Amino acid sequence: MPNFRAPKSDIHFIARGLLVQGDSVILCKAKEEDWFFLPGGHVESGESARTTLLRELKEEIGKGDYNISSFLGVCENVFTLEGEQLQHEVNIVFKVDVPPNVTLNSLEEHIEFVSFKTETLNEHKILPEALKTGLLEWLEDGRPFLKEL
Repeated sequence: MPNFRAPKSDIHFIARGLLVQGDSVILCKAKEEDWFFLPGGHVESGESARTTLLRELKEEIGKGDYNISSFLGVCENVFTLEGEQLQHEVNIVFKVDVPPNVTLNSLEEHIEFVSFKTETLNEHKILPEALKTGLLEWLEDGRPFLKEL
């Protein structure tokens, strides 16, 4: 086999979890912002997306029995600020079942976890917007989504 090195990529792979607790979902919120996002983080070289999500949940919430029950979809996104591209990312999204009566508290002081009834998800600003659209579609029909650029 020839000596092959993949070119360095500026595309970030992110594993994210939709935390579902009964008829509610639990989202992250940066304390100083007015928008929400799914918990998770960057996939490290040689790490699976599932392993990444479990690691990130333990870092953000602490020890727990996280049950990744299904794959929800993939969402590509490019974050821009004042017309400048800041980050190109591919979000790999899973459903994470949270047992009833468990309260999630953040171990990171800049974020908090907020619970919403599933039917009110559309009323909240969730970024990236395409990911929110994919989640709403999944909640409607249960089919995995693909949101491309």
